[in-house]
Amino acid sequence: MINKINDVLIIGHKGASSITPENTLKAFQKAIELRADYVEFDIHVTKDGEIVIIHDSDTFNTTGVKGMIRDMTLEQIKNLDAGEGEKIPTLRELISIARKKMGLQIEIKSTNLLDKLIYILKEENLLSTSIVSCFMLDELLKLKLLEPSVKVGLLLPAELVRPKLIKRKIVKIAKNNFYSFHPHYSIIDKEIVDFTHSYGLKVIVWTVNDREIMETLIEIGVDGIITDDISLANEVFGR
Repeated sequence: MINKINDVLIIGHKGASSITPENTLKAFQKAIELRADYVEFDIHVTKDGEIVIIHDSDTFNTTGVKGMIRDMTLEQIKNLDAGEGEKIPTLRELISIARKKMGLQIEIKSTNLLDKLIYILKEENLLSTSIVSCFMLDELLKLKLLEPSVKVGLLLPAELVRPKLIKRKIVKIAKNNFYSFHPHYSIIDKEIVDFTHSYGLKVIVWTVNDREIMETLIEIGVDGIITDDISLANEVFGR
């Protein structure tokens, strides 16, 4: 079944990261202004147990200062500049500006934060509206055991191109009641999309910043497109 274009989700990659410092409150606020359906972002946990939003386990690429998130307190992390004077935000800070304005697609980047994540999503009443994704299948399986109601999606690397292996992954996650399948856009076609849909899974592709590719993905029936360029997606979608 081909989706209507209005049913396809526009998901801002690290916020509106083509025009603002990625994974910052400024980027997320801009994504809200551009009316993204969801925002995709990466989470790690600090030494003192706070969930923060940053792509790498090291602060260097984001701030120019070396340091491992797991070895730093939130106070230490908040002293760093993530670009244009922005700070590395916490998950709760993002929730405070995004609530009822856009959905959250949370990518787990470290292995010791599942209990804390579930606690926050439950407390904030966001379990039913958030999607939790990860490249680590074992982490997602643990998450489903801890909280069966959470929507989880398996991220698939661009290097995994063999259709048989891709379909095997799809079958496995469907059997474990996953919500979605998140391949790199370059490794899928209509056959893979239809196969995924036949198992009741959504197809959310990453990371697409090209008009023609977006148009093709809409035609073959994907359910969501992760992009750095929300404005371009709005143009393609006619929104």
